[in-house]
Amino acid sequence: MKVKRQFFCFLLIALLILFLLPENSFSQTATVPISISVNGTLTLSDANNDASSGKNPTLNVNLSITPDLGAAQVTGNANFRIRTNRSDWLLTAQRTSEVDNGPTNIQASDVGVLIATQAGSKGNPNAGSLAAPFNSQTNLSSISTSTPVNVIIGKAKTSTSRDNTNASNYFQVNTQYSIFPDFFYQPGTWNTTITYNLVSP
Repeated sequence: MKVKRQFFCFLLIALLILFLLPENSFSQTATVPISISVNGTLTLSDANNDASSGKNPTLNVNLSITPDLGAAQVTGNANFRIRTNRSDWLLTAQRTSEVDNGPTNIQASDVGVLIATQAGSKGNPNAGSLAAPFNSQTNLSSISTSTPVNVIIGKAKTSTSRDNTNASNYFQVNTQYSIFPDFFYQPGTWNTTITYNLVSP
């Protein structure tokens, strides 16, 4: 009888201990803190080769003019796309001094420059605005050979909605260069190279 009573006492004590112990004493936990860092980035690509292989492109514009009666203006295009998640950015331009092998008598002011912008279906058309004098027809003399000049002043990121492939969230810059086939120009070649830089101040 005494042994039985002792057994029940032990059993009661064990039950009390089990009941009074905190529940988490019998559980295990795993915690997974997640931290995602988003880096600011700027990308410039060829509008006709809008892929990794088209980044930082060299876009050749070769104009050939033959003076004639009623000859039309000759034009060439170089279009590229900007993508950035920064809200403060600039597109600047600077060109090399012209090399005139002829001489052709062409001057920088004879070469027209027309710049326009557009956006992809998920791009922000208001991401940047053209700086004067590039907000209207101008010429190559507006692009300095000594210091960069502002072409587009960026004021917002180029994307307006999610685009997992980044195919349509671009801000496109269309540049056109032109010259009239004037009999004043002599046979030869005339060259200059414009470098557009996408920067974040």
